[in-house]
Amino acid sequence: MTNTKLPDGTVIHWATVPPRKKPSLLLIFGELLVTLGILVGLFAVYEVFIQDEVVAASQTNLAKEFGQKAEKHKFVYPSKAKKLGDIFGRMYVPRFGSEWTRLVAEGTRWHPVLNEIGIGHYNNSVMPGEVGNFAVAAHRGGFGGAFKNIHRLVEGDRVYVETNGYWYIYKYLQTKIVEPEDISVIDAVPAELDGSHDGGKYMTMTSCTPIFVNTQRIIVWLELEKKTPITDGTPTELGKVG
Repeated sequence: MTNTKLPDGTVIHWATVPPRKKPSLLLIFGELLVTLGILVGLFAVYEVFIQDEVVAASQTNLAKEFGQKAEKHKFVYPSKAKKLGDIFGRMYVPRFGSEWTRLVAEGTRWHPVLNEIGIGHYNNSVMPGEVGNFAVAAHRGGFGGAFKNIHRLVEGDRVYVETNGYWYIYKYLQTKIVEPEDISVIDAVPAELDGSHDGGKYMTMTSCTPIFVNTQRIIVWLELEKKTPITDGTPTELGKVG
């Protein structure tokens, strides 16, 4: 403390302000973690509530409009869909909503199939309507979440696959949660599907679960119920689509 004496004899006592301590590295690190947490939280909100809906709408519109304009936007014949991203069909799942539809393309890579188009076909599985297992995959959370509601499929539900030649109508059979390494679920005769047999015409829908955690896989098995020519029009039970 320093004192100052004025001419009239008054003494002013000055308090010495202690120097301000520098923030510790631990405090700085903690503040950075809090900031990072806030940013991650905001990004998660964007992914779940904004980007997902935007991409979903884009994939739905793409599916509805595909094949109605330029010739290059026509379906590839399933037997000729060999290249990654070849679009050979369109899927409708009434359980997912009256407006829900997605295109189906060859391959299950994130880009350009699952992220942009919506649904990908496992290239080691058969095509729609064939003997064996027509197996497909799609995101459940993020990038439009085409199979977000896959867990809602129940007995009595149907899935419709449209190609440039036929409509394929598959009926729901069973749902199962498996580990990621359990690839037998897409075998021609899935061993874990109750009642599966040689000569069956199955369809398997696969996605990650729990949603946004992705530690396991959710599997839905269906079986071909009916096949009708495109020239016969949209299946009456599906109603007006497109």
